[in-house]
Amino acid sequence: MPDAPEIKQIHEWFLHRGLPLVLTRRVRSRNLIARSAPMVSGVGALTAVTMLLAEVTGDRPDYGYALRLGVIGAVLLGAPFGLYVLHRLDTSRGEAGRRGAALLVMAIFVVVMPVTVSGWTGAAAAEAPLFVVITLLAVWLTYLGFGSIAAWAFRFAWVQLGALGTLMSRALPLLMLTVVVYFTGELWQLAARMTRQRLWQVIGFLALVALLFMVTTIRDEVRALREDRAENTDTARLLAATPLAVAAGRAVPRTPLSRGEQINVVAVMVVSQAIQVVFFTAGLFAFFLALGVIAVPDDVAVLWSAEESCAVGQPPCAGTWFGVHVPVPQTVVHMSLFVAVLSGLYFTVSTSVDPLYRERFFDPLIADVAVSLAGRDVYLELEQSTRHELP
Repeated sequence: MPDAPEIKQIHEWFLHRGLPLVLTRRVRSRNLIARSAPMVSGVGALTAVTMLLAEVTGDRPDYGYALRLGVIGAVLLGAPFGLYVLHRLDTSRGEAGRRGAALLVMAIFVVVMPVTVSGWTGAAAAEAPLFVVITLLAVWLTYLGFGSIAAWAFRFAWVQLGALGTLMSRALPLLMLTVVVYFTGELWQLAARMTRQRLWQVIGFLALVALLFMVTTIRDEVRALREDRAENTDTARLLAATPLAVAAGRAVPRTPLSRGEQINVVAVMVVSQAIQVVFFTAGLFAFFLALGVIAVPDDVAVLWSAEESCAVGQPPCAGTWFGVHVPVPQTVVHMSLFVAVLSGLYFTVSTSVDPLYRERFFDPLIADVAVSLAGRDVYLELEQSTRHELP
């Protein structure tokens, strides 16, 4: 049985590979407050920076209010780096400092943020429960290992970004088709009359359809992978140069995945593919924004969308993005986002049948997950033997 440092290294290996639900609840509950603080600080920093940009780009900015938001955003943005430094100090003092810093970050988010946003009024007290709920949600997601899953999926998607570029080059016919659709007057009228709330509802519906498609496809892939591993995979070869390499030489039974483990494995694969879909959609959104600004004059945009200008003889109303004013007409923002998301849905479906994408992205993903599943079998065997050795 490995000693304590090796066990800790094994736990870190599973977390690094995005499989936190393989670990026991006791392991996942350790240092939960300190581990969830980076997520809280990230949400707080993103909120503060967005509100800061919205205030500065508004008609009558309050620079004192913007300065307070900037200070809070800077503190919360730098908090994860400080927590990381304290984490590297593997001493009792460093652990205590990390716990104290984590509690300070959460106090800033729960107390200082509402007061800064709403001032010393009853509105701050009314908004404080929302910040408390967000903090508790961050702690719960940390316990489930959401950060570990997202970090692994992002690293894998980033490494395999070349596969996205290859597929985008093969998707030029789709791009040409969507360009034609982009210059359709009826869609411009729909985009002009669609509120931002309704637009996000449509995007959420299309995203849900794409997510269900990915989950269904990847669940079958995981089942096939597990069956193939049970017959053809050499565990010792898969786990070479890993913390579990020493224990991988003996015969290890391959037990069925639990419900949580199945969800975990499917989740890491779905999130990694979803990140690539988001990259693709964001690239198309930027492309259509630039195309709309360059190719569609303001008077033509008003004519196509059959909308009124903000004032007589003036161009269409300026657009906003999460409250931040952008120098692009609102109709162009809506139209570009709508067409980009439709293209992203098509991209999600087409990747499942494209042999080049499967070779460049999906097959390496399957191979990487196979290593994680082999490690999971060895880890469970070690845990079982440890329980038998205890008096």
